[in-house]
Amino acid sequence: MKEKKRFLLLLGLIFVHLLLISIQVPKGSEPTYFERVVFSVFTPVEHGVVSFFRGLKNFWRNYFYFRDVQQQNQSLRDEALRLRQENLALKNLLLKFQGGKEIQELLSTVSRSILVASVIGIDSSQIYKSIRLNKGSTDGVHKDMVVLDRRGRLVGRIVEPVSPRESRVQLISDEDSGVGVLTERLRVVGILQGDSGGKCRLKYIIKTNREVMVDEEVLTSGLDGIYPSGIPVGRIVSITEDTDLFKKIIVEPYFDLSDLDQVAVFTADLRDLS
Repeated sequence: MKEKKRFLLLLGLIFVHLLLISIQVPKGSEPTYFERVVFSVFTPVEHGVVSFFRGLKNFWRNYFYFRDVQQQNQSLRDEALRLRQENLALKNLLLKFQGGKEIQELLSTVSRSILVASVIGIDSSQIYKSIRLNKGSTDGVHKDMVVLDRRGRLVGRIVEPVSPRESRVQLISDEDSGVGVLTERLRVVGILQGDSGGKCRLKYIIKTNREVMVDEEVLTSGLDGIYPSGIPVGRIVSITEDTDLFKKIIVEPYFDLSDLDQVAVFTADLRDLS
């Protein structure tokens, strides 16, 4: 009895298989009702499966393509920033020297000393105090290295601790920072100190005939022993009377913390280039 059932089942399967094969054979007559039912049921399923795998294939192909493009764009941005900083540093050198072997050696030093780093964190307790970079001691970063933004304007300096893969930058807007600066027009010398609110105060400017002006540019003086001279820092935004001897001068730094995704760290001692 069991053998008979198996035989009938086998015949049934063979019949269905032959029937399905016959459906695929072109005919001159109209398709039967059964053929139409089979096509109406299985065709959407087939199309859905094909579309799914085609979409999956396109997804992975586009994923890897865009990932490669993103990596290439990041490399190009890093190189553009490095070249921009190199160009700014070289222009500053050309203003100080007139050529010869000395300038050639300095140009070579600048080309080798620019390290592009990404900002990976901001001080959560005080946003204008410090930032963290994705470069550390294994990349040659150490204390007191100068950090500039993408336009060559002063951001701050590397401070300890410096880990193998990360480092911290003290911003010039930090109230504990101090930068030797001078005004562009009359070269009035002072000390720039952050106010922890995003701006800085230009201190120790004595009331004299050498008046400073609102909107005047402030540059590094090189007198603090850390920063080289001539780096753009910011502009004077207000001047008021503080005491009988000094003025209260507020400077807005050039760097924009909200747009500070990448910076340039100078791994050479730029004071030697001043």
